[in-house]
Amino acid sequence: MATGSVNLPLWGGLVLGVLLGVVLQRSGFCARAALADAFEGKDKARLRSFLLAVLVTLLGTQLLAGFGLVQLGGTPYLRVSVPLLGLLIGGLLFGAGMMLAGGCPSRLIVRAAQGQGAALLSWLVFVLAIMASLEGVLAPVREMLSGPAVQLPAASLPALFGGMPAWLITLIQAGAIVLFLLRAPRPSAWWGWRLPLAGALVGLLVAVSWYVSIAGADEFETPVLSSLAFVAPAQDLLRYVAMERLGFPLKFGSASVLGVFIGAFASALLARQFAWTAPTGAQMLRNLAGAVLMALGGILAMGCTIGQGMAGVATLSVSSLLVVAAMVLGAWLAQRTLLYTAN
Repeated sequence: MATGSVNLPLWGGLVLGVLLGVVLQRSGFCARAALADAFEGKDKARLRSFLLAVLVTLLGTQLLAGFGLVQLGGTPYLRVSVPLLGLLIGGLLFGAGMMLAGGCPSRLIVRAAQGQGAALLSWLVFVLAIMASLEGVLAPVREMLSGPAVQLPAASLPALFGGMPAWLITLIQAGAIVLFLLRAPRPSAWWGWRLPLAGALVGLLVAVSWYVSIAGADEFETPVLSSLAFVAPAQDLLRYVAMERLGFPLKFGSASVLGVFIGAFASALLARQFAWTAPTGAQMLRNLAGAVLMALGGILAMGCTIGQGMAGVATLSVSSLLVVAAMVLGAWLAQRTLLYTAN
């Protein structure tokens, strides 16, 4: 997918990743923190920021599809036959791992770029565990937990509701999110500018990534439609760094992951927020255990809080909604366990 000698998806993914890294670093946008606040009865400002990102991704994705700029039917989110047991178990494991690790994969990258050695080590273990889950010692565990393929009643919400127009379902979902956003109490931090801007920018970047991933494709190429995601592309990046000469090139997904690190690192330096801290203490063991759970869960669930939680949901996928529900449940169970053991 290139125009002339320029690989547009690769460079586009890198630029999108840099921009996302800057936004994530400057705003503290974090799905784990958003859920933790909600579970503990705190200000739900960060949850509203995340849901605004979901809203913008939803509207942007459906507009791209509506104008024929992307064909969402080819994405892995819109399949009728799915390993349902694996998706649900994966969502549970990912949600629990996210709470234990101190952040989802994108948040670990940002924290590592700020100099937190614990986050860097956790992310590296996360990537290695992805490889182990796909092709290594954890592969038998993944295969056992995946379970058989199950036929869903429908792959998408429009099909599930008897052919209801996609635009109508989009408006219903958007309306529900907007209502929740507007019901924020006045003392909430939501009524500032930082969190709403962060949510809007993150959602915009995820939505635009659909188009960028196939930019420059010609009639002789088979474009691979994808969005910003942080599970499978993470291992692609590590393989490129370690084994590029063996035929592991930098691609859209891996370039965007690299871009997030570059953007967050540059942002932290400019803001004088970079400070190296070495990983220490028993907390590190919990973080590493969470990283392994996130890796295995992310492979089973076919995505993370951005890949499934934003991009997948934006395709109006039935399976993505089930995965997100499992992630939230897994995060809640882990948070309750952490609070219980702390007391």
